[in-house]
Amino acid sequence: MENNTFQTIKEQIEEWIQLDYIFPKDIPAIELYMDQITTFMDEHLAGNKRHEDDKILTKTMINNYSKNNLLPPSDKKKYSKDHIILLIYIFYLKNFLSINDIQQLLKPMTDTYFQADTGITMSDIYYDLFQLEQEYGIKVRESIQEIYEIADNKFNQSDDYLKTFAMITMLSYDIYAKKQLVEKLIDSLHSQPATKAELKEAKELARQKEKAEKQKKKELQE
Repeated sequence: MENNTFQTIKEQIEEWIQLDYIFPKDIPAIELYMDQITTFMDEHLAGNKRHEDDKILTKTMINNYSKNNLLPPSDKKKYSKDHIILLIYIFYLKNFLSINDIQQLLKPMTDTYFQADTGITMSDIYYDLFQLEQEYGIKVRESIQEIYEIADNKFNQSDDYLKTFAMITMLSYDIYAKKQLVEKLIDSLHSQPATKAELKEAKELARQKEKAEKQKKKELQE
């Protein structure tokens, strides 16, 4: 961080927390080779780098993800749209979760929805989560601005370092508490593993639900 007055920090918060997203419509529907995927990810997520020489995704990373069962094998060195969606999730999750936690979290998704022919697809899930994240992002920005105001008011007679330190401490507590919760939620998934029969049943229920929703929509349009 450059040397800034605390007031300057307030003005830059909005810029600093802006993240590059991959919009659902921008994910290629065709299969890509590894080089094409790394280029695609770097072009769309470059704004999330802390340092210019940081890597968004490399061939070594992709191979390691496959080796650790985070990513299903490619088809003759080609990767599908579902592969790219998984890589996007991994990119964000690896910043605060272990490889083992990510594997446990994503396994039910790959078992049930990866390259699904019917019912809910991974593209559907990505679209819905993207919409939720855009809506929730507004609350996140408001929360960060509130933390700034608390630090500024609490240490209003202090130097900018103490104000900045207070803000960092409160943000860190928020991150720590949520990370603890995420890990417990992952543990709860692991403690109650779904059988293949249960996964198949869940997939069939999702397919029936989608079919019913389409039928209802069709009836409303008639």
